[in-house]
Amino acid sequence: MKLFSSFSAFFATDFYLGCLPRKLTGKPKTTGGGTLGTLLGLALMPLLPQGRAAYAVFLLAACVFAVVVAHRYCADTGIEDDQRVVLDETVGYWMAAAWLPHNFLVLALAFGLFRAFDGLKPWPIRQVDDKVGGGLGVVLDDVLAGVAANLVLRVLLLFIPILR
Repeated sequence: MKLFSSFSAFFATDFYLGCLPRKLTGKPKTTGGGTLGTLLGLALMPLLPQGRAAYAVFLLAACVFAVVVAHRYCADTGIEDDQRVVLDETVGYWMAAAWLPHNFLVLALAFGLFRAFDGLKPWPIRQVDDKVGGGLGVVLDDVLAGVAANLVLRVLLLFIPILR
């Protein structure tokens, strides 16, 4: 079980990116972990499957994997939604960019919109964040933020030709 806990810590924190500390009022706290997790998602985009079906399978597997390792890590730390878990942001970003053109402008907008939806947590994202516990709750609100960002981008693609 200790090996699975170490494995979960490594992946749930995106290779410990989520553990980078910052001194704030004399106490070490994590800061910017969500942004770092999202940046990692952006950096890994060229390595992800390109076909629609392959990407769908990859996203499903990534979501399940994120739920499992986030659940284990949060159980190990005793913190329900440990902010050091940033794999959820990585997966959420992959959802935001799913099946869209992979040009600089679209990927940058996906980044900004995902971070906005993740931070603001409009309905129903806020309800999921408040009511769903465990690893599923940690990951699902970010996946929904990614879906919201993706939908907004799809509308923008209809009206702004430069994005295509």
